[in-house]
Amino acid sequence: MHHNHPCLQRRFFLVLLATAALASGAIFPGTAFAAGKKMAEMAPKSADTGHLVILRSANLGQTIIDLSIDGKHMANINFNGHYETDLSAGQHVLRTLPVPNREQARPSEKRLTVVQGRTYKLTAFRSDVAIVLR
Repeated sequence: MHHNHPCLQRRFFLVLLATAALASGAIFPGTAFAAGKKMAEMAPKSADTGHLVILRSANLGQTIIDLSIDGKHMANINFNGHYETDLSAGQHVLRTLPVPNREQARPSEKRLTVVQGRTYKLTAFRSDVAIVLR
């Protein structure tokens, strides 16, 4: 009969617990990840910002979403991922593209006028070969 050493069991449990806490944001609240990297914020948190949340539709499968805001690459959003950031009030252009782009989809753009204090929830989904936000 095989018995695991109690110290190894305890160590495994602690590693598992730490991993779950990091993944849930319990240790570093407010930190979100997309494609394994911390999401950059477009503007410092202040009274003149709005909040943007981009969710993935289930119909995207394993396709990665390449997201740019105002011409700057912000994230690659993987399966089961999402993106959140604060944006300064005013006009912004969100651009999405599927990765890999096997069907030569053109980037899809969405113009967004951010009002301070408001939250904007958008869902990325497939429309023909493009990835669109609504």
